[in-house]
Amino acid sequence: MRAAPLLTCLLLAPAFAPARAAAAPPAPPQEAAAAASRVAIVEADADDPLVREAATRLRAELGAAGFEVVSVPRARDGDARDVRAALERAARDEGAFAAAAIFRSRAGATADLWIVDRVTQKTVVRTVEVAGAAAPSVMAVRAVELLQASLLEANLLASRPQPGGAAAGAVAVPDDVRRWMAPVRRQAAADPAAERPGMLAGIGVEAGLTALQSTGGIGPALGPALRLSYGGGAAGGGVLPAGLAARLTFAGPTLAPALGDARALGTVSVRQEMALLEAVWALETGGAVSPVLSAGVGGFHLFISGDPLPPLRSATGEVWSVAAALGAGAGLRVTERAALLLDAHAIFAEPRAVVTLGGERLGSAGRPTFAGFLGLLVRL
Repeated sequence: MRAAPLLTCLLLAPAFAPARAAAAPPAPPQEAAAAASRVAIVEADADDPLVREAATRLRAELGAAGFEVVSVPRARDGDARDVRAALERAARDEGAFAAAAIFRSRAGATADLWIVDRVTQKTVVRTVEVAGAAAPSVMAVRAVELLQASLLEANLLASRPQPGGAAAGAVAVPDDVRRWMAPVRRQAAADPAAERPGMLAGIGVEAGLTALQSTGGIGPALGPALRLSYGGGAAGGGVLPAGLAARLTFAGPTLAPALGDARALGTVSVRQEMALLEAVWALETGGAVSPVLSAGVGGFHLFISGDPLPPLRSATGEVWSVAAALGAGAGLRVTERAALLLDAHAIFAEPRAVVTLGGERLGSAGRPTFAGFLGLLVRL
């Protein structure tokens, strides 16, 4: 009779086994079982509402990034060495890849952000302003940026074999930290944008027009202008400081309306040329338009051809003068290598050129003569 119950149990056992197996929870996948990386936040200045709120926001920022954030109380105050030791100890004891702390500075108007990461074995500190309602958010964001900046070197070099192996106490970059740093790493690994060259950097050629008007009555006169320049900056080498350039200007020949009265004494035709060696400074504003200032010396030439009425006879003459010029204007960038320049100069010449006909003074130049330049500059 005892064999019957035993036989019944043996027959029913296979029927219950699948039920127990189905009731058992499925094994978690390997990725889900992997714990999130830890960041330790050392609590400091807990009585300061601003620091306390900034630490809370920092925990939220790091938690939103997918990290496990643990808070570690700080036993006592101390100097900078004690702060670093406390952060390193907190990161080590909690198994965290980094530790952070926020302290109000002694001045009260700023706060110090401390970051220690065990990946690069670095401690970085940044001081930020704490004024305004947004100060806690600013401190939290700056602390995250500071952590990313500290980790950036390790992320960029993670795939490269390092001579001598890893430093003592250093830890490998966790996978979730690597994913978190991926956008920052891509931005840093990309070819950095070349420093924007100055408007006058390097060798430049400018061609355009010049207009001359003398306060002595000669002008207006129009003619071609050519400029050659060499400037310092990103594309100009280290001979000259950035923004400063040496420029050689040739202007003319310019032609102006004839002087005199054709019904009285006759007329005089005037032609002007000049050459200047200038020092030019282009103030880079970061925008499309940059102010340009210049000063230079050179030569001024005035040529006259008289067509008087009888009994006076036709004659020609010329005056060569030493000239000094001061100029100001602006440049408009068209492309990275081309710009439109518009500037005006006051030119003072010695000796002054005076035009006369039959003893009657018709005009003079160089005391001063105003020159306007409009040209297209192309950097080679």
